[in-house]
Amino acid sequence: MSFEDLDLDFTIEQAISDMGLTSPTPIQIQAIPAALDAQDILASAPTGTGKTIAFAAPIIQHILDRDEESTLAPKALILAPSRELARQIFQVIEKLLTHTRIQLQLIVGGTPYGNQQKQLSEPCDILVATPGRLIELDQKGWLDLSDVSMFVIDEADRMLDMGFIDAVTSIAKELPAHQTLFFSATIEGEKMGRFASTLLKEDATQIQLSESVRSVPSQITQLAMRVDDEPHKEALLKHILEKDETNQAAVFVSNKDHVDIWVQKIRNWGLRCDGLHGDMKQGDRNDHLKQMKKGRLKVLVATDVASRGLDLPEINTVINVRLPRKADAYVHRAGRASREGNPGKCYSLVDINDLPMMEKIQRYMQVAVKFTKIEGLEPKMKVRSPSRRPKKKKSTNTKAKSK
Repeated sequence: MSFEDLDLDFTIEQAISDMGLTSPTPIQIQAIPAALDAQDILASAPTGTGKTIAFAAPIIQHILDRDEESTLAPKALILAPSRELARQIFQVIEKLLTHTRIQLQLIVGGTPYGNQQKQLSEPCDILVATPGRLIELDQKGWLDLSDVSMFVIDEADRMLDMGFIDAVTSIAKELPAHQTLFFSATIEGEKMGRFASTLLKEDATQIQLSESVRSVPSQITQLAMRVDDEPHKEALLKHILEKDETNQAAVFVSNKDHVDIWVQKIRNWGLRCDGLHGDMKQGDRNDHLKQMKKGRLKVLVATDVASRGLDLPEINTVINVRLPRKADAYVHRAGRASREGNPGKCYSLVDINDLPMMEKIQRYMQVAVKFTKIEGLEPKMKVRSPSRRPKKKKSTNTKAKSK
């Protein structure tokens, strides 16, 4: 199938062609026709499957069909849980709008309110935003959502994890009659079910990609290495980063303080490196991502703020210096090692404290992660493999026979 088979306006087809895309992905094949038919959609699809075009192309088609002048009230509202994901969505849609006059705006936290007030005083057809900042601007009376006819919630599971359910629900109640497109990496769980049911019509079209949302894409090789202590961990990380096959790498740590610590260590090895975490100024975050995209950095050290929604196609290596606290976060981290089906590797440096989490991750994915060693950097401590459970010992207690 080609994009020409999806009944999209020639301006959208041309923009997609300009992006170098020739064939729609499975989520696009299923979601675009349903969205064009004005159906609500509940879609579960892993990161990197082309979700943005799956909801953006129908939105653009809808606005083109309305054939109305741009006003201060957007016709479509797209919510994303993080600034980085919102910015990525904005950039993709910006490319799709190349051959149209449709107006696009981005509203995220970390930006001065005055600048955003000025933005909202200009014509806008599509508004991309994070829920927290959108609520704040709405409370200031700067928003006009009276004309929204298409509403998108992207990475809904992350919205739930970050406590945005009430904010998203509150925004939805302000909108006039509208079509809702609900995208999530997973739609499992009672809370997620309630979240979706409050926003979608009962006859919403459900889309579930065959690829499990609990699995890492097959083109990504998953490897784990046992670690004795911090010096051992540093030596392993340095070896991986200096390998010829490592193009660019994302190194994941547990908190913002560790970001700064590891950035300095990696710079001391002579590698170009910067960090990314949630408390960083938006301008600095944008600059570090820009430097990474331009190839000026070899390594990006990040907290889980970077595990979703970052379009950094040159990254082919992910290293977990510390495992995440949730198994699904591991899957999203690992997914950063590949874009557009290219091969990649995900390494996990596992010390004794991380072993229980590695067991949990493997149970979640129902796949064993291979433990490997680097010659000359083998661990000295001996611990059991987390993928093997110890055999139960037979009881040595015997009951005395009755005389």
